[in-house]
Amino acid sequence: MNRPTISALIHTRNESRWIAGCVRSVLWADEVVVADMASTDDTREIATALGARIVEVPMANPVEKVRNQALAACKGDWIIVVDADETVPPTLAVRLRELAEDPSADAYALPRKNYLHDVWLEGQLWPDHQTRFFRKGVASWSGKVHEAAIIKGRLVTLPADPALALEHPGACPEVHRFLARALAYGPLEAQRFEERGVTMDWLYLIRRPLGEFFGRYFGGGWRHGMPGLVMSLMQANYQLVACIECWELQRAKLPPVTPKALRRGVCREMWRAAFRTVQWTWFTRR
Repeated sequence: MNRPTISALIHTRNESRWIAGCVRSVLWADEVVVADMASTDDTREIATALGARIVEVPMANPVEKVRNQALAACKGDWIIVVDADETVPPTLAVRLRELAEDPSADAYALPRKNYLHDVWLEGQLWPDHQTRFFRKGVASWSGKVHEAAIIKGRLVTLPADPALALEHPGACPEVHRFLARALAYGPLEAQRFEERGVTMDWLYLIRRPLGEFFGRYFGGGWRHGMPGLVMSLMQANYQLVACIECWELQRAKLPPVTPKALRRGVCREMWRAAFRTVQWTWFTRR
């Protein structure tokens, strides 16, 4: 009996910095497909030289808008989707081969290791499961930013084993790239707020970024020292940008609030945040 074939799908747009390492990490697959969005650097040449097949897809922001088109170009029975700044370690490659022969599931959510510079943020952004390995034809995307795959079938979440995780060194190789990404995705995240029916009043505008910071930092980011603090602040900034973008969309229809009432409300929230800091500090002293 023939074993199931596997396609590795990589989305690219000017990814010459990462593409060689990414392609090399998936050469074990039966085919490597690079879905390129009109790169102007040497991304295509590097990928082609390593044996990848180039498929042209339209420019899209976010990339989820063209994932379905790229999936259709893959020929394998199973597909592993890898971002250009990610790699598949050999241990995970062996495991994926095994999973492809298991008829009990149609898709798998894989743990992912995210890095700030060269620091693995284990206490902060782990296991960060991503639905990236699935049978051909069972996964699709609706086109929303940072949307997980829509799976028609049985989805299994793999255990949080660092040896069997996607590597994501491009999560934050430089701070300015992460901050630029926050500005680029801010309007798209604002649209998600709108679609979910979120009212971006002053209270939500304050609590969302603060909640993100407290959750990221005191939830485990503190264990990484300065990298953990920096990432927590940047994650909070990402939410702040999205919230402000959403506020701008809604400002004309939001109920008015007097400056005096707003000042009192903000002061109350600052005291609330200070109290939470004391609580978290007490628990994390142990």
